[in-house]
Amino acid sequence: MSLVAGLRDRNVNGLAVGLLVIGAIERVGWLVSRHEFRSASGEAFNVAASVARDGTIADVFAKGSGLTTHFTPILPFIAGHIYRIFGLQSPIAESILAAFSIGTVLATGYLLFLCLGRLGTPPLWRLGALAIYCVAAIFPELETTTFRIWEGALACLLSAWVLLRVLDADLASDRRLKTWMITCFIACVLFFLNPATGLACFAMLGIWLLRHCPIRTWLPYFVSAAVILLAVLTPWTVRNYEAFGRFIPLRSNMGLELALANHPAAVGTGDQREVFWNRLQEIHPQESQAAFDRMQAMGGERAYADALGVEAKQWIRAHPVEFAALSLRHVVQFYFPPEWQWNIYSKINAAMKLKLTLTWVFAGLGLIGALASALLWRGRYFYPAALVLMTALPYAMVQPVLRYHYLIYAITLFLGVELVRRCVMAVLPNRASATVDVAAATGRR
Repeated sequence: MSLVAGLRDRNVNGLAVGLLVIGAIERVGWLVSRHEFRSASGEAFNVAASVARDGTIADVFAKGSGLTTHFTPILPFIAGHIYRIFGLQSPIAESILAAFSIGTVLATGYLLFLCLGRLGTPPLWRLGALAIYCVAAIFPELETTTFRIWEGALACLLSAWVLLRVLDADLASDRRLKTWMITCFIACVLFFLNPATGLACFAMLGIWLLRHCPIRTWLPYFVSAAVILLAVLTPWTVRNYEAFGRFIPLRSNMGLELALANHPAAVGTGDQREVFWNRLQEIHPQESQAAFDRMQAMGGERAYADALGVEAKQWIRAHPVEFAALSLRHVVQFYFPPEWQWNIYSKINAAMKLKLTLTWVFAGLGLIGALASALLWRGRYFYPAALVLMTALPYAMVQPVLRYHYLIYAITLFLGVELVRRCVMAVLPNRASATVDVAAATGRR
């Protein structure tokens, strides 16, 4: 007990920084140990390359595919200008982007470490959660390479930041409009970057309003939030209207995502990896030359995605029961990514199976912790519960992949540790009481 007490009295933040350094060394070491030179790939890299070439947000599927609204451009735009200065896929550019990705991942862990403190978790347990997060690098490819240009790590960081600010405002009963507007701005940028986590953060803000403000005082909060959201979305919306003559405030790829996930072959218990792979080859322009040619012939990505969306919606209306079953499957896969998602492009191995097991353990504990937060613990625990539970809802309509699961990976890990702590604390007093009772009974004899 003296050792535990001594650890509690130490500089907890200093220990946390030490864990973050270990996490950084581990991820950099993973990168250095790779034999091939790595960079992010896929649609995000294609857009970044277009920005580097001529400053246009275009060519999402290949050079020549034209201006794009396939996804919002924050990170491809930043990465593209880094490539423009230092060279496309140059060692300097990739090092800068890798440092950004790794730093974002670790900063998320530190913010969640602080969030647990606001929730009342003792220092040792918070340090334990941070240690697991830093050392158990389950997704090194995503954290060091993919998230150089894809939005997952930055979305996690911004959602953790919103959670911390909401918890601080809750603890201090801070109703100042300035505090609200700053938090709203972060949430709106996040909504633009990743709508699923953005919606979860809007839910956290709504919970804060319900807990701290009478309904009659809500008007200035709602008005300011609407003005901020409008300000964040307007530049991209105006650009899209000028380029395509259509109102597109976020993305134009929903039809493609619906069609990838909802079709006759997806129903049933067959080989889901094979079904998904075949569907990618059939309709995704990034994966198939035939699909790319079909997209171009139809007039580009927006017309193509719209046509796929109409087809998918017709199938959904004709098969509501199958759609409901697929949506439930997608939610389960969002929290518990199945083995086939780990080897879409590669063979499964022992390391992947270990990572799969750990991911399921963390997700299971975190999901139980989120449900306990909403139903039992309540109070300030409503906020992390919203982040875990609300983020999954938009992904019910589409096929989740590991990048999507990563959005709740960190918060489920930290909330899972809090669940374990509460279970341990519930058991230990009972054991101590039983020991006292046994000793008393022995004395009476």
